[in-house]
Amino acid sequence: MITGTRKRKDGTTETFEVDLSAGEDLMSALRKHGIYLDAPCSGRGLCGRCRVRFAEGAPDPVETERRFLTREELTAGVRLACATVPRGDCRIELPDEGQEEIAALSGGEGPAGAGKCAGGRPASPHGIAVDLGTTTLAMALVETATGSVLKTVTGVNHQRAFGADVISRIQAANEGGGELLRQSILRDLKQMAARLLAKTHTPPETVGRIVIAGNTTMCHLLRGLSCETLGVWPFIPVDLSMWRGTYRELFCLPDAGDSGMELPDIPAEVVILPGISAFVGGDIVAGLYGCGLHRKKETSFYLDIGTNGEMAVGNSSEILVTSAAAGPVFEGGNLSCGVPGIPGAISHVTISGQEKEFGTLSWKRAEAGGKRVGPGGTGTAAICVEPGGTGAAAIYETIGGREPVGLCGSGVTDLLSGLVRAGIVDENGELSEPWAQEGFPVVSEQIRFTQRDIREIQMGKSAIRAGIETLAAEYAARSAIPAVSAASVPFYLAGGFGYALDVPNAVQIGLLPEWCSEKICLCGNSSLTGAVRWLCAEGAEKEVKDIVEKAVEISLALHPRFQELYLEHMFF
Repeated sequence: MITGTRKRKDGTTETFEVDLSAGEDLMSALRKHGIYLDAPCSGRGLCGRCRVRFAEGAPDPVETERRFLTREELTAGVRLACATVPRGDCRIELPDEGQEEIAALSGGEGPAGAGKCAGGRPASPHGIAVDLGTTTLAMALVETATGSVLKTVTGVNHQRAFGADVISRIQAANEGGGELLRQSILRDLKQMAARLLAKTHTPPETVGRIVIAGNTTMCHLLRGLSCETLGVWPFIPVDLSMWRGTYRELFCLPDAGDSGMELPDIPAEVVILPGISAFVGGDIVAGLYGCGLHRKKETSFYLDIGTNGEMAVGNSSEILVTSAAAGPVFEGGNLSCGVPGIPGAISHVTISGQEKEFGTLSWKRAEAGGKRVGPGGTGTAAICVEPGGTGAAAIYETIGGREPVGLCGSGVTDLLSGLVRAGIVDENGELSEPWAQEGFPVVSEQIRFTQRDIREIQMGKSAIRAGIETLAAEYAARSAIPAVSAASVPFYLAGGFGYALDVPNAVQIGLLPEWCSEKICLCGNSSLTGAVRWLCAEGAEKEVKDIVEKAVEISLALHPRFQELYLEHMFF
């Protein structure tokens, strides 16, 4: 028997008990009891993030744990849940729930349009819009008569315990974990709905409709559909159409675990917005609807960099769409120092030289003199000084002004851009000495930016950049126009990463083309915005259907120019 504790966000401590089968690893046992730890590698022992502390009964560490944990951590009873197999009764401590807070974009509050509800019947007093992301979740309570967003809440998608990206989730579902994945997201959504209604003192019976926008994999897992054909060529979804049902049909779990709150039974209709393909889902359809790309006569480009890079280009006549398999690097996944947008995530970085003489390689922590790199941060400098030479200072900000815990996507982009400008990373992506082996220390020895991290970012940014140029060229050829460029194309950059992104730095590392920066529009959580508008606008269902019908998917894997461009943009 495993007993354990975890501190909740409200400061109280949750106590739990977990049965353990013979030979079962700790992570599998916790998952079966609805307890989820962050595991971007899906528990394969590749990321070292699923840390727990054994207060009693700690098993001997295995090689995987020795690779990721310091001697001090091992002595203190810290282990990796995916690698450790308890041999008897034990007591564990899990990371605080407060560490799971996430600075996801909510889409804002206030007017979002008005009118009859999308179905054409008189609107109920309230509706709920949901952005179902791979990493983050956002939910808005909407006053349907006025179109005003009354309140939003955001949170982590605890399916991260099964992997950071959709491919990991598909694999987990196909290996028998589909129901556990479904239970995880249903718990998250029910608990978020409870928080939303409690914060606004809204009776559940006043909510007439819930609309959900999510990528194709997330919607399959939510509905309990098979993912067997999603992860293999030719990537065929079970169902891309709009789904309608009731709250009780979809949220059929008897409870949502020990959440410490009474969970609502909402007598509402639920709508899941339709998708276009296996990798261009209802979240992008909602985003395009929210931006109004399908209504414009002028051509526009749309890019949402999340766990992957989904993009579209077009106007009221035709829309081309595609998805670049960039992986989760710009949401903190697959990086040794990467974290999502949680409090303490380094969100902005600058690199500067410091001329000081030291006899040995040393560290100095200093205040950055009030220098402000970006919104809401710390302004702390960690200065690494080479023997008798030039020091490289990483001046950084963290989300919420908290102590640094890692780098989120915008911080990674800033850091890499600064290292390239300073000549610490060359055009091939190689770290120079003395950092090539151990990585560039951003925060003393605590957070290092390694050569492997740079390679992951190179692959991610090259996929997105090559996707942009391939789609733009394909559209130009089909539309008989000279080129898709800044002179003619507004560029909508969506998502939390895009909203926090320093565009010149993104251009510097080759993530975005130079032409996009002249007419760029940061549109935030366009998926949630589109879902909110769908709740309130007359004719929304027809418009969404129009987007799906107009959309033509371009397969990058089969495109003759994509691979060439992908290799070209690996350089800095």
